[in-house]
Amino acid sequence: GVTSSNEVNVTNLNKRGVTKEKLCSWLERMSSILNSSAVPLLQITVPKADRCERLEQEKIQNQLTIIKLQEEVLKKKDEEMDIMKQAMKQTVKNEITSYASVVTKTCATALAPCNIGKAVKTVVDRDERKRNVIIYGVAETSDEKLSDKVEDILMVMQEKPAIRDCSRLGLKKPDAVRPIKFTLSSADTVQRILRKSHVLRSKEGYRKVYICPDRTKEERAVFRLSKEKKKEKEKEQHQHSSDTEDDLLLLSRMKTIQNM
Repeated sequence: GVTSSNEVNVTNLNKRGVTKEKLCSWLERMSSILNSSAVPLLQITVPKADRCERLEQEKIQNQLTIIKLQEEVLKKKDEEMDIMKQAMKQTVKNEITSYASVVTKTCATALAPCNIGKAVKTVVDRDERKRNVIIYGVAETSDEKLSDKVEDILMVMQEKPAIRDCSRLGLKKPDAVRPIKFTLSSADTVQRILRKSHVLRSKEGYRKVYICPDRTKEERAVFRLSKEKKKEKEKEQHQHSSDTEDDLLLLSRMKTIQNM
């Protein structure tokens, strides 16, 4: 009889001694083999296949859930973005409105006739001052000719520019020497004379004569404050230097006493 499925093949089936009874016997044996081996395997496999199918369905369902959640998150983000855009638009609108209001008020104030007049006057005044020179420390006399005095001072500096509008500034006082103001042809000439004004400090009879630009009241206040601060700093440095010299002298005397 047939003992295994390997015996059922073309070679065995085509042998002359194979009869109908043998074929039936082999078929019965094959059925027995299938019942004993294949059926148990099928019983094991089918439940696993069902489980795999269930897992696949669960996986699909989970993926659909994830997709739905992602869509909800994106929708939420879009809503938040719309809210932020609206808030930004409102903020920008408010800022523009505020800026426009300030600009309107500022322009209205700046373009007022009185302010325009002041601005023009300030510009003209500054332009005129750039061509003016102020001289301090020139003695006053009753019959003085200011243009000659100014020309003499400029000659000491080896300068001979064309001068005009010489005058003393302020009211005459017995105990004060008024400064002299005069005008030159250009601001460049003024700057050249100011750069050379230090020459007067080394000339006999002119050491107390100072040449300065024609400053405004505010500029004079700033210059005066800067000058005072400079003097204070120099005074502190001098005091520190004196204290150091005193300390060195004291140490030297102490050493001398110790060596005696």
